[in-house]
Amino acid sequence: MGDSRRKDRNFDDLAHRFRNRIYGGLKGDIRLAVLNRDLAPLLGSEQRILKIVDAGGGQGHFAMDLAEAGHEVFLADISAQMLELADAEIRQRHLQKQMTLLHKPLQELPQIEALKDADLVICHAVLEWLEQPQQALQQLRSLLKPGGHLSLTFYNRRALEFRLLQRGSFRQLDRNIEGDNWGGHPGSLTPQNPLLPEWVEDWLTEADFSVVCHSGIRCFHDFMTPSIREKLPASAIVEKELEYSQVDPYRQLARYIHLLCKV
Repeated sequence: MGDSRRKDRNFDDLAHRFRNRIYGGLKGDIRLAVLNRDLAPLLGSEQRILKIVDAGGGQGHFAMDLAEAGHEVFLADISAQMLELADAEIRQRHLQKQMTLLHKPLQELPQIEALKDADLVICHAVLEWLEQPQQALQQLRSLLKPGGHLSLTFYNRRALEFRLLQRGSFRQLDRNIEGDNWGGHPGSLTPQNPLLPEWVEDWLTEADFSVVCHSGIRCFHDFMTPSIREKLPASAIVEKELEYSQVDPYRQLARYIHLLCKV
């Protein structure tokens, strides 16, 4: 799919921007609220320590919360700078015993014996930066024990299409579709390979996953004007995002999609 010359994205050059733009602020609050809500039945029903693999976990903010809850967490990423930032916070939070850092790309994780038979694999905002996202799902599945879960988020191409339509950027939209080239300038956080939900759902079926939870992350936040957003309490926006995150058609236009899957 797309240009075979594209390579998987390494974020050594953007590690600090990710901390500010993705993990922090209201966007990060919405993301965490949806993920915590969706995973609560799984994590809350377990009275034992889970083995969790965070593939492409970057700075590991979500993984650290799981480690703080007592779970055994392996955090893997291709970016050394992302892992350096994660290591500093792990030490600050005294989580060295619960967390193991691995400077490895997603594709090499199935070769690591210690990661096999995981209870939960996390892959958040990674597929859209990979040259072969479908193959990555097969590799992630090989890490899971029978009955294990995959928490998957990906950048929704429908949201990007709608943003361009909303702006009247018809020529840019047509060029993106015709050239299968969606990434912005070299320093952009717009992914090179945003995914259509129907593609991902087909790939999951082929990999023998069943979807048990389907939510949108930032269903309306990104479509609000800054002046309106600034007038509202952040908590009110988060509350409404949660309320509409599993309601169509709103979740179909969310910036990210979260799928909780079971093998």
